[in-house]
Amino acid sequence: MRTHLAQSAEPISRLVGGRWLRLLTVPIYIGCFLAFLSDVTQEIYISFGLFYVPLICTAVFHRNPRSVWWLAFAAITMIITGFFLPIINPDQSVALTNRALSIVAVLITATLVHHARDIQERLAEQTRRAEAAERMKTAILSTLSEEIRQPLHGLAGLCGVMMADCRPDQRAPLGQVQASGKQLVGMIENLIDLTHLDERAIRVESFDVGQMIQQAVAAVQPAATDKDIMLAIDEEPGPAQVARADTWAVRRILDNLLANALKFSPRGGVVELATESGPNFVELIVRDTGIGMTAEALRKLAGPLIPQPTLGAQPLNVDGTGLTLSRYLARAMGAELLFDSEPGSGTTVTLRLPAN
Repeated sequence: MRTHLAQSAEPISRLVGGRWLRLLTVPIYIGCFLAFLSDVTQEIYISFGLFYVPLICTAVFHRNPRSVWWLAFAAITMIITGFFLPIINPDQSVALTNRALSIVAVLITATLVHHARDIQERLAEQTRRAEAAERMKTAILSTLSEEIRQPLHGLAGLCGVMMADCRPDQRAPLGQVQASGKQLVGMIENLIDLTHLDERAIRVESFDVGQMIQQAVAAVQPAATDKDIMLAIDEEPGPAQVARADTWAVRRILDNLLANALKFSPRGGVVELATESGPNFVELIVRDTGIGMTAEALRKLAGPLIPQPTLGAQPLNVDGTGLTLSRYLARAMGAELLFDSEPGSGTTVTLRLPAN
């Protein structure tokens, strides 16, 4: 899930470790106090300034950026006080050198910590701006998609009405317009799902694979009939197969795979849905007799996913949105989406899900 930064800058400790690092502040403060107490009560001719360096570093746990200078001032005060108490070191040159070097070390440490905090605050501000721009882009794309989808539905419905009462020579062009409108509607729906993908939580539940296949086939049967494509279901015999995954995500993947299979299959072709099961998995297989995919296309599908924030920077065509969404959903569920194809020999796509 996408997370958003708070309005105020987070402490830099978030960058260097977890909350357990905060527990170090207590022994550091106690150690600095004991060092100072020893410095002012005993005749020890060594400088305790280096013991105060961790005290400066604890400024990373404070929200106030000026705290580093307050801690540096406290450390320098303790160093100077330790020079005069309990007695002044007889070897004043050595004592002054040690104290001066300790003060320099404290000041250098304070400067570095302050610089690190400044960089962290700048990064936090840039992150807030980037996330605000991302949210704005997502909102614009989502609104635009909704606005486009409504007239496309109306266009497809109007074409269907006109095809019922038109001349024979008008039926083919109207059918092409209707088919193109449906493809655009599918692309828009995939874009909407992609823009809201981060907001949706994956719900793992058990479902009947055979029943889902029957529902998916019934949904695309009109489109298959229009192209004179035969839909065949080859279910594995035996007890009902049950898989564990997000039902909505599996159905979206299956719908996209069937839509691609119908689109790239020639008139009179065959699209087959099959299921296979193993000890720990259930596979949903979609085979078509279409144009197939090139080796370059298969390499891209086998490669890593493009991070979602960069999707808007790359041109997405009608085919890319469905497969991109399907790959994201499969990865989110811990499933596998496998492609096997050759140009001119059709395509086989396998969705492997964990079994119950």
